[in-house]
Amino acid sequence: MYIYIVLVLFVTLMPFTTPFVSLNHSFMETANFIPFRDLRLHYYGAIREILLNIIMMIPFGFLYPIINKKGVIKTVITTLYFSLNIEFFQLLSVWWGSIVIRRFDVTDLITNTFGGLIGYLMFVGLKRVVTKKIKGITYNTYS
Repeated sequence: MYIYIVLVLFVTLMPFTTPFVSLNHSFMETANFIPFRDLRLHYYGAIREILLNIIMMIPFGFLYPIINKKGVIKTVITTLYFSLNIEFFQLLSVWWGSIVIRRFDVTDLITNTFGGLIGYLMFVGLKRVVTKKIKGITYNTYS
């Protein structure tokens, strides 16, 4: 799970430069608070971005209940919180003057959270198989 989280943070936050105040951009100029605006305005790559955000968080929704033994509500809320932190740091990248400006996008919050929900539903569907594998690994390790 740690490797997965590090990879997600790397993909969503890098490159991240040293802090200095940027005079070129303000926080709100780069933020998008309108859900699915890019899709509704038919921006190139909007569907691809939505699908990638969903896919990116499916492993989180799958792994979180295995590690922490939590239900759907806790998994979805934790996915939302993880995504909100990513978006917050992307918003800060504007202030810090990052070379590549990351943008806060409410659509990302929605699609990432949905991806976590799909991951959880996949976990529920495969719960018996996953539980048997984990118990088998645990028993074989201590035998």
